[in-house]
Amino acid sequence: MIKDQNFNLVVDAIKKAMDFNPDHYKYRPLRRRIWSRMRRLGIDSYEEYSNLLLNDEEEAVCLQESLTINLTRFFRNKVVFEYVKNEILPSTNTPFIWSAGCSSGAEPYTLAILCNELGLNCTIIGTDIDTASLRKARIGIYSSSALNETDPIIRNKYFEKVGNQYKIIDGIREAVKFQQVDLKDIDYKEEFDLIICRNVLIYLEREFQIQTLLGFYKALKDGGNLILGKVESLVGRAKSMFKPINLTERIYEKSK
Repeated sequence: MIKDQNFNLVVDAIKKAMDFNPDHYKYRPLRRRIWSRMRRLGIDSYEEYSNLLLNDEEEAVCLQESLTINLTRFFRNKVVFEYVKNEILPSTNTPFIWSAGCSSGAEPYTLAILCNELGLNCTIIGTDIDTASLRKARIGIYSSSALNETDPIIRNKYFEKVGNQYKIIDGIREAVKFQQVDLKDIDYKEEFDLIICRNVLIYLEREFQIQTLLGFYKALKDGGNLILGKVESLVGRAKSMFKPINLTERIYEKSK
Protein backbone atom coordinates (compact mmCIF):
# COMPACT_ATOMS: atom_id res chain seq x y z
CA MET A 1 0.00 0.00 0.00
CA ILE A 2 2.68 2.51 1.01
CA LYS A 3 4.81 3.78 -1.86
CA ASP A 4 7.33 5.87 0.07
CA GLN A 5 9.83 4.25 2.43
CA ASN A 6 9.96 7.28 4.70
CA PHE A 7 6.18 7.31 4.79
CA ASN A 8 6.37 3.80 6.21
CA LEU A 9 7.95 5.32 9.31
CA VAL A 10 4.74 7.23 9.93
CA VAL A 11 2.63 4.12 9.32
CA ASP A 12 4.72 2.16 11.82
CA ALA A 13 4.45 4.99 14.33
CA ILE A 14 0.65 5.06 13.92
CA LYS A 15 0.45 1.35 14.71
CA LYS A 16 2.52 1.82 17.85
CA ALA A 17 1.05 5.09 19.10
CA MET A 18 -2.68 4.73 18.62
CA ASP A 19 -5.63 2.38 18.45
CA PHE A 20 -5.83 2.50 14.66
CA ASN A 21 -4.47 0.17 11.98
CA PRO A 22 -3.82 1.98 8.67
CA ASP A 23 -3.04 -1.17 6.66
CA HIS A 24 -6.43 -1.28 4.94
CA TYR A 25 -6.74 2.49 4.50
CA LYS A 26 -6.43 3.86 0.96
CA TYR A 27 -3.03 5.42 0.38
CA ARG A 28 -4.14 8.82 -0.92
CA PRO A 29 -6.65 9.79 1.79
CA LEU A 30 -4.29 8.45 4.44
CA ARG A 31 -1.39 10.50 3.14
CA ARG A 32 -3.59 13.57 2.62
CA ARG A 33 -4.78 13.62 6.21
CA ILE A 34 -1.27 13.07 7.54
CA TRP A 35 0.05 15.88 5.35
CA SER A 36 -2.67 18.14 6.72
CA ARG A 37 -1.46 17.55 10.28
CA MET A 38 2.18 18.02 9.25
CA ARG A 39 1.46 21.33 7.50
CA ARG A 40 -0.43 22.60 10.53
CA LEU A 41 2.62 21.84 12.68
CA GLY A 42 5.16 23.17 10.17
CA ILE A 43 6.76 19.72 9.72
CA ASP A 44 7.97 18.64 6.28
CA SER A 45 9.76 15.39 7.19
CA TYR A 46 8.02 12.04 7.62
CA GLU A 47 10.82 10.97 9.92
CA GLU A 48 10.33 13.99 12.15
CA TYR A 49 6.59 13.48 12.25
CA SER A 50 6.90 9.78 13.06
CA ASN A 51 9.13 10.64 16.02
CA LEU A 52 6.59 13.20 17.17
CA LEU A 53 3.80 10.61 17.10
CA LEU A 54 5.84 8.22 19.22
CA ASN A 55 6.65 10.87 21.81
CA ASP A 56 3.65 13.20 21.88
CA GLU A 57 0.41 11.55 22.99
CA GLU A 58 -1.61 14.69 22.23
CA GLU A 59 -0.54 14.68 18.59
CA ALA A 60 -1.30 10.97 18.30
CA VAL A 61 -4.82 11.70 19.52
CA CYS A 62 -5.20 14.59 17.06
CA LEU A 63 -4.09 12.45 14.11
CA GLN A 64 -6.38 9.58 15.10
CA GLU A 65 -9.32 11.97 15.25
CA SER A 66 -8.40 13.22 11.77
CA LEU A 67 -8.15 9.70 10.36
CA THR A 68 -11.39 8.44 11.85
CA ILE A 69 -13.60 11.52 11.77
CA ASN A 70 -16.96 11.20 10.00
CA LEU A 71 -19.51 13.87 9.30
CA THR A 72 -22.34 13.19 11.70
CA ARG A 73 -25.83 14.67 11.62
CA PHE A 74 -29.21 13.37 12.60
CA PHE A 75 -31.35 12.34 9.61
CA ARG A 76 -28.43 12.94 7.26
CA ASN A 77 -29.77 12.32 3.74
CA LYS A 78 -33.45 12.27 4.70
CA VAL A 79 -34.45 10.25 1.63
CA VAL A 80 -32.62 7.22 3.03
CA PHE A 81 -34.31 7.47 6.40
CA GLU A 82 -37.73 7.97 4.81
CA TYR A 83 -37.17 4.74 2.88
CA VAL A 84 -36.09 2.94 6.04
CA LYS A 85 -39.14 4.20 7.91
CA ASN A 86 -41.67 3.46 5.17
CA GLU A 87 -40.28 0.38 3.41
CA ILE A 88 -37.93 -1.52 5.73
CA LEU A 89 -38.95 -1.10 9.35
CA PRO A 90 -42.69 -1.87 8.94
CA SER A 91 -41.80 -5.40 7.81
CA THR A 92 -40.06 -6.17 11.12
CA ASN A 93 -41.62 -6.64 14.54
CA THR A 94 -38.49 -6.19 16.65
CA PRO A 95 -35.83 -4.75 14.32
CA PHE A 96 -32.22 -5.66 15.00
CA ILE A 97 -29.97 -3.01 13.44
CA TRP A 98 -26.24 -2.36 13.14
CA SER A 99 -24.86 1.11 12.41
CA ALA A 100 -21.23 0.46 11.39
CA GLY A 101 -18.83 3.40 11.51
CA CYS A 102 -21.35 5.31 13.61
CA SER A 103 -18.96 8.11 14.63
CA SER A 104 -20.52 10.06 17.51
CA GLY A 105 -23.88 8.32 17.34
CA ALA A 106 -26.25 10.47 15.29
CA GLU A 107 -27.07 7.68 12.86
CA PRO A 108 -28.01 4.90 15.33
CA TYR A 109 -29.95 7.40 17.44
CA THR A 110 -31.84 8.48 14.32
CA LEU A 111 -32.76 4.85 13.69
CA ALA A 112 -33.93 4.49 17.30
CA ILE A 113 -36.14 7.56 16.86
CA LEU A 114 -37.68 6.08 13.70
CA CYS A 115 -38.41 2.81 15.50
CA ASN A 116 -40.00 4.67 18.39
CA GLU A 117 -42.17 6.67 15.99
CA LEU A 118 -43.43 3.36 14.55
CA GLY A 119 -43.95 1.81 17.97
CA LEU A 120 -41.29 -0.85 17.37
CA ASN A 121 -39.19 -2.42 20.12
CA CYS A 122 -35.74 -2.26 18.54
CA THR A 123 -32.21 -3.36 19.31
CA ILE A 124 -29.54 -1.16 17.78
CA ILE A 125 -25.77 -1.56 17.89
CA GLY A 126 -23.50 1.34 16.94
CA THR A 127 -19.84 0.58 16.29
CA ASP A 128 -16.79 2.63 15.51
CA ILE A 129 -13.04 2.28 15.82
CA ASP A 130 -12.55 5.66 17.48
CA THR A 131 -12.70 5.75 21.28
CA ALA A 132 -13.40 9.49 21.52
CA SER A 133 -16.33 9.30 19.10
CA LEU A 134 -17.88 6.44 21.04
CA ARG A 135 -17.45 8.33 24.30
CA LYS A 136 -19.37 11.26 22.84
CA ALA A 137 -22.02 8.91 21.44
CA ARG A 138 -22.69 7.38 24.84
CA ILE A 139 -23.09 10.83 26.40
CA GLY A 140 -25.50 11.84 23.64
CA ILE A 141 -25.03 15.63 23.63
CA TYR A 142 -24.80 17.44 20.28
CA SER A 143 -24.38 20.91 18.84
CA SER A 144 -27.31 22.55 17.08
CA SER A 145 -25.61 21.99 13.71
CA ALA A 146 -25.97 18.22 14.18
CA LEU A 147 -29.75 18.74 14.12
CA ASN A 148 -29.88 20.92 10.99
CA GLU A 149 -31.74 18.20 9.09
CA THR A 150 -34.03 17.25 11.98
CA ASP A 151 -37.69 18.24 11.91
CA PRO A 152 -38.41 20.68 14.77
CA ILE A 153 -41.22 18.42 16.01
CA ILE A 154 -38.80 15.49 16.30
CA ARG A 155 -36.17 17.72 17.89
CA ASN A 156 -38.56 18.93 20.56
CA LYS A 157 -39.85 15.43 21.24
CA TYR A 158 -36.53 13.57 21.50
CA PHE A 159 -33.98 16.16 22.68
CA GLU A 160 -33.53 18.25 25.79
CA LYS A 161 -31.86 21.66 25.56
CA VAL A 162 -28.62 21.81 27.55
CA GLY A 163 -27.24 25.32 27.24
CA ASN A 164 -26.55 25.79 23.54
CA GLN A 165 -26.55 22.04 22.90
CA TYR A 166 -29.07 19.23 22.66
CA LYS A 167 -29.14 15.98 24.63
CA ILE A 168 -30.91 12.89 23.33
CA ILE A 169 -33.59 11.72 25.77
CA ASP A 170 -32.80 8.70 27.93
CA GLY A 171 -35.39 6.45 26.32
CA ILE A 172 -33.65 6.74 22.95
CA ARG A 173 -30.12 6.77 24.35
CA GLU A 174 -30.75 3.52 26.19
CA ALA A 175 -31.98 1.82 23.01
CA VAL A 176 -28.53 1.97 21.42
CA LYS A 177 -25.53 -0.04 22.57
CA PHE A 178 -22.13 1.20 21.44
CA GLN A 179 -19.11 -1.02 20.88
CA GLN A 180 -15.57 -0.39 19.67
CA VAL A 181 -15.12 -2.54 16.59
CA ASP A 182 -12.58 -2.57 13.77
CA LEU A 183 -14.31 -3.74 10.59
CA LYS A 184 -11.53 -6.22 9.95
CA ASP A 185 -12.69 -8.03 13.10
CA ILE A 186 -16.34 -8.46 12.15
CA ASP A 187 -17.65 -11.60 13.81
CA TYR A 188 -21.33 -10.86 14.42
CA LYS A 189 -23.59 -13.82 13.80
CA GLU A 190 -26.79 -12.30 15.15
CA GLU A 191 -28.63 -12.04 11.81
CA PHE A 192 -29.37 -8.32 11.63
CA ASP A 193 -32.45 -7.02 9.86
CA LEU A 194 -30.54 -3.94 8.69
CA ILE A 195 -26.91 -2.86 8.47
CA ILE A 196 -26.01 0.73 7.63
CA CYS A 197 -22.41 1.56 6.76
CA ARG A 198 -22.21 4.89 4.97
CA ASN A 199 -19.08 6.66 3.81
CA VAL A 200 -16.66 4.20 5.37
CA LEU A 201 -15.82 1.79 2.55
CA ILE A 202 -14.74 4.67 0.31
CA TYR A 203 -11.60 5.08 2.42
CA LEU A 204 -10.66 1.39 2.37
CA GLU A 205 -8.56 -0.63 -0.05
CA ARG A 206 -10.59 -2.74 -2.49
CA GLU A 207 -9.68 -6.10 -0.93
CA PHE A 208 -10.69 -4.85 2.50
CA GLN A 209 -13.94 -3.50 1.03
CA ILE A 210 -14.71 -6.99 -0.29
CA GLN A 211 -13.81 -8.58 3.06
CA THR A 212 -16.05 -6.11 4.90
CA LEU A 213 -18.99 -6.63 2.56
CA LEU A 214 -18.70 -10.40 3.00
CA GLY A 215 -18.75 -9.84 6.76
CA PHE A 216 -21.93 -7.80 6.40
CA TYR A 217 -23.47 -10.56 4.28
CA LYS A 218 -22.83 -13.15 6.98
CA ALA A 219 -24.19 -10.84 9.68
CA LEU A 220 -27.48 -10.18 7.87
CA LYS A 221 -30.46 -12.48 8.01
CA ASP A 222 -31.86 -13.73 4.69
CA GLY A 223 -33.67 -10.84 3.07
CA GLY A 224 -31.98 -8.34 5.38
CA ASN A 225 -30.99 -4.93 4.06
CA LEU A 226 -27.63 -3.20 3.62
CA ILE A 227 -27.28 0.56 3.09
CA LEU A 228 -24.04 2.12 1.84
CA GLY A 229 -23.03 5.74 1.22
CA LYS A 230 -24.14 7.60 -1.91
CA VAL A 231 -20.72 7.35 -3.56
CA GLU A 232 -20.11 3.73 -2.58
CA SER A 233 -21.05 0.52 -4.36
CA LEU A 234 -20.72 -3.24 -4.15
CA VAL A 235 -17.44 -4.72 -5.33
CA GLY A 236 -16.13 -8.21 -6.06
CA ARG A 237 -18.19 -11.22 -5.02
CA ALA A 238 -20.56 -8.98 -3.08
CA LYS A 239 -22.16 -7.89 -6.37
CA SER A 240 -23.82 -11.29 -6.66
CA MET A 241 -24.63 -11.59 -2.97
CA PHE A 242 -26.90 -8.54 -2.72
CA LYS A 243 -29.60 -7.27 -5.02
CA PRO A 244 -30.32 -3.55 -5.32
CA ILE A 245 -33.74 -2.42 -4.16
CA ASN A 246 -33.01 1.30 -4.40
CA LEU A 247 -29.80 1.77 -6.33
CA THR A 248 -29.91 5.57 -6.21
CA GLU A 249 -29.74 5.49 -2.42
CA ARG A 250 -27.43 2.43 -2.33
CA ILE A 251 -29.95 0.21 -0.55
CA TYR A 252 -29.55 -3.54 -1.08
CA GLU A 253 -31.15 -6.79 0.02
CA LYS A 254 -29.24 -9.93 0.96
CA SER A 255 -29.80 -12.61 -1.66
CA LYS A 256 -30.61 -16.12 -0.48
